[in-house]
Amino acid sequence: MKRYEYRIHYLKLETGKPNEEQLLQTLNRFGEEGWRLNRLYGEVSLRSLASWKGGLNLLLEREIARD
Repeated sequence: MKRYEYRIHYLKLETGKPNEEQLLQTLNRFGEEGWRLNRLYGEVSLRSLASWKGGLNLLLEREIARD
């Protein structure tokens, strides 16, 4: 059976930079460490992300190596 660990990361969105770009850069950075996005928290969808202000909570997961 696979085992996972989870992490919550708050992504504060910077003004003047496209939100989609910030989200993808953050997810790719975590992806390099083996993390993948499980869920976005907050009242947001990819359609409304372009106008989202503030930040997003990201629930990340990665598989734990078995001993």
